[in-house]
This record gives sequence, structure tokens and C-alpha cells, in this order.
Amino acid sequence: MSLKGSPQLRARLKAIRQTFKPVGKDWADDMVTISKPMVPTRTGKSRASIRRRNASQKRATVVGSYVLFFLDHGTKEHDEKPRKARILRFQSGGNTIFARKVHKRATRGSGFRNRAAREALRRNPMAVELIRQWNSAA
Repeated sequence: MSLKGSPQLRARLKAIRQTFKPVGKDWADDMVTISKPMVPTRTGKSRASIRRRNASQKRATVVGSYVLFFLDHGTKEHDEKPRKARILRFQSGGNTIFARKVHKRATRGSGFRNRAAREALRRNPMAVELIRQWNSAA
């Protein structure tokens, strides 16, 4: 016994496997545009570093500078000591300060990554693309 419509079914199932790539690309691009204004900035380098690395059949990747992790999650309080020199030197209020160690307070993260990812998912529902792929395959 043979199944009627077998080639069309195979074409539609193949199309379903291809669905994530355009959805992932759109999601990643939207996440970049949504997250850039959310990033707290001093110089703008971290904000400018956010970009889509890739969008494949399995995953889409949005990357940025190393500093963005700390802006998103925050930091614990810690002491900083010099690595190569014996003393630290920095400017504060127009004065030069010398110290053997500096105590850094904890900072609160802004949580922009999670908010931007959820908003980008809301803007790019996968069901719409899945239905479009299914209908256009056969």
C-alpha cells in the first residue's frame, strides 16, 4: 500500500527543519536593536560591540564585549591589587591617588540581556514562520 501525497509530506517536513534559520536571524537582529538602548554607557564602546555572530539551523548567537556581562549581571565587592607594580595610581576628582589596594563596592546589574531577548521573541513568533514554510513547501 502506498501513501498518497508522500512527496508533498516529505517536502513539508523538510521545510519545518529549515524554519529556525530565518526566525533565529530575525530574533538576533531584533535583540541587537532592542538591547543597544538598554545598555548603560559611559563611552559607548560596549553598546557598539553588540552584534549578531551567526544564525544557523540550530541556534542564533548575539555577542558583545566582555564588559557587557558585568553590566548585565553586576559585580561582587572585591579588592584590587596591582599585578606588575607595587602600588596603584589613578585619578579621582582631579587628584592623583596612590594606593596599595583599592576596595570596589558591589554593583547592581541592569538585566538588559534577558529583557531584550524576551521582547525579541515576542516580536518574532516562530508559529507564523512555521505555518508560512509549511504552506509554501507543497
